[in-house]
Amino acid sequence: MSILSAAEIISLQQIVQQAGQIGLSYFGKNVKNWQKSDNTPVSEADLKVNEFLEAQLKAFRPEFGWLSEETIDDLARQDKQYIWVIDPIDGTKAFIKGDAEWVVSVAIVKNNRPVAGVVYDPVAGLLYFAQTGQGAHIIEVKNGLFLPDAPLKTSIRSDVNNANLLAYKFHFDHMAERSGYVWPDMNYSNVNSMALRVALVAQGKFDAMVSFTQKSEWDIAAADIIIHEAGGRITDGYGNILTYNKTEPNLPHMVAAGGEFHRKIIQHTMNFNFLTDTKM
Repeated sequence: MSILSAAEIISLQQIVQQAGQIGLSYFGKNVKNWQKSDNTPVSEADLKVNEFLEAQLKAFRPEFGWLSEETIDDLARQDKQYIWVIDPIDGTKAFIKGDAEWVVSVAIVKNNRPVAGVVYDPVAGLLYFAQTGQGAHIIEVKNGLFLPDAPLKTSIRSDVNNANLLAYKFHFDHMAERSGYVWPDMNYSNVNSMALRVALVAQGKFDAMVSFTQKSEWDIAAADIIIHEAGGRITDGYGNILTYNKTEPNLPHMVAAGGEFHRKIIQHTMNFNFLTDTKM
């Protein structure tokens, strides 16, 4: 049985879209920002979006636990069957610089795996959504109106050579130097937001995404269910499934791609000794 009814899906999408509009009201302006204790950036917009989401989502499902990048963690969440996993602005570095590579990311996690997720790109007006067993969909939002949704499907590419990859090329060069393993020739691009990277792979805009550095659960949870429902997979670099609602909400190196292509990418990433001690 799905966690959300059709009407509740619409309500959740509207909440996330409204959160995106709050972020958009700060975007491109001289928004106040600073470094947190973990040396990651945060802005006034992050906190305002988080405040809105926390009020709305806790009212929507008050029985759920809560994990957000911008809220002090309460480990009582681990006693809950369901939790919200939130990144109010994924891609804060880009947001502060005025680059359109940020999204709002909201997931519902049950028993350590996401069962529903919304990733909203306010600048592009595109909302990505998935719920277990119901496929993944993309919705264009114009002037606050939700246009008819379209299904998402990952790339059907099978050849790793010249594939279109979302990743930092210098990471591959560094890993090749460390391990002696030469990566196949590919075309490299990147965006700042991890959730958006995975959503773009789910959309078939890119063939795969590879990240060598540690991320957090809120970066990936919503995009995880979206790419799975789009026919793809996201795992660590050795092919292990990602799990959520852990005591330390960190995730390792990861690979996202269409199902068969994911298997081929993993055959290559397994040759690397992964670097997980930095954030990129």
